Amino acid sequence: MSAGTEGAQSIARAALLLRALSTFGTAGSALMEISALTGLAKATAHRMLSALVEQRLVERPPGTRRYRLGPDIFAFGIGIHECYDVQRLAGPSLERVASEAGVTVYLGVRSGFDMLCLAKVEGSAEKLPLLLHVNDRWPLGIGSFSLAMLAFLPEREIAEIIAFNGQRVRDEDTLTYSHMEASIRKTRRNGYAKRTMRSYRGIAGVAAPVFDARGYPIASLCAVSAAGRMNGAFLTSVAQKLKREATLIGQLYESGRLQRQQEENWRVAVRGSSPAHRPE
Repeated sequence: MSAGTEGAQSIARAALLLRALSTFGTAGSALMEISALTGLAKATAHRMLSALVEQRLVERPPGTRRYRLGPDIFAFGIGIHECYDVQRLAGPSLERVASEAGVTVYLGVRSGFDMLCLAKVEGSAEKLPLLLHVNDRWPLGIGSFSLAMLAFLPEREIAEIIAFNGQRVRDEDTLTYSHMEASIRKTRRNGYAKRTMRSYRGIAGVAAPVFDARGYPIASLCAVSAAGRMNGAFLTSVAQKLKREATLIGQLYESGRLQRQQEENWRVAVRGSSPAHRPE
């Protein structure tokens, strides 16, 4: 194995470990579970996790033998938060769809092998036993909320996600992944995902992806209502509203991401306010 290939493999393995740890949240996970889930040998996983701990990308909570994401992961995100703050951009869109259609609307983004719920707006008097709440994480592919994201990812990423999440889900959820290929084809054909929750048969969700300028899915808008209501003309109307707002959010995202630059004020302080660096 060449040095370049070996280096790339190490980076890929480190990224796999970080993504895997993100699925466990603050509780973290034991080495044996991490090894089984990632397919890395126990010794390899331990060696790489130890290196990540030294770099503060992973930590071991005091008094435990578990691993979780470390403080530098949080700090890295803060530095670029405004460039990727989809939640701020999507707020008006969630309000519009919730108000116009009388449905509960969610916004989610991908986080490793999961979908992370960032926001929820309830615009209906319906009393639904809602399953999804802000800050909840669902495996990609479970529910319309995450299917809308999964279906439009590159094929290689889809295969990795299905292989990983297929090991995590309960036995009763394995059918979701065994039929995933058909679900993805249908979602791509329609331009939106629709699912009715088996355990909560009174609820149905429809979701549309938000794309960046490359056509890569960066978020998902999901509307939830009573299953008996979410069909026919109403379903078509809600899907159109979601796709309309998803397009708008994607445009706002690209505009803000390209224009926003964080000023490095420390450079001015170190160099002094010389004419070459003095603010106008």
